[in-house]
Amino acid sequence: MMSLRSSLIRASVLALALVGLSACGFQPLYGGAGFSQLPGVEISRGQERVDYLIADSLRDFLGDGRSPYHLALVSETEQNSLGLSATGIARQYALVITTDYTLTNASGAVIAEGQLREESLFDAGSDPYTLVSGASNAEEQAAEAMAERLVREIAVALRQREATSNP
Repeated sequence: MMSLRSSLIRASVLALALVGLSACGFQPLYGGAGFSQLPGVEISRGQERVDYLIADSLRDFLGDGRSPYHLALVSETEQNSLGLSATGIARQYALVITTDYTLTNASGAVIAEGQLREESLFDAGSDPYTLVSGASNAEEQAAEAMAERLVREIAVALRQREATSNP
């Protein structure tokens, strides 16, 4: 008898918890009408390698489709030495990518804009090839991280715009 009663209590608590969670109003960040229109967004970018890498990663994150949005990107890359060896030669570097972005709709109205900064560290050995290879790998990592941040920024902006237009 006690076992049946405790089972009923547990089942009741579980049912109440499920009803409460379904009514809390939670919506996933990447859900919603605005974000579902981003796949296939037209991207204009600069001619540098990092611009291509960011745009390529964005397409990987967003996928194919037909979007009414246009994303303009302007990126700058900077490489700074962080540490010197005993011989005075830099052995560790920071690659910094700064990207200005503007998302517009089909009529040219600005939906979101801003500037993001991404940094990637790399070491360089004694031969020149390791510096080039390390910088290339750091650039790819920073570009992918930048694309992921851009997707999040745009998703938040679209979600906020959607929330203010549909109270």
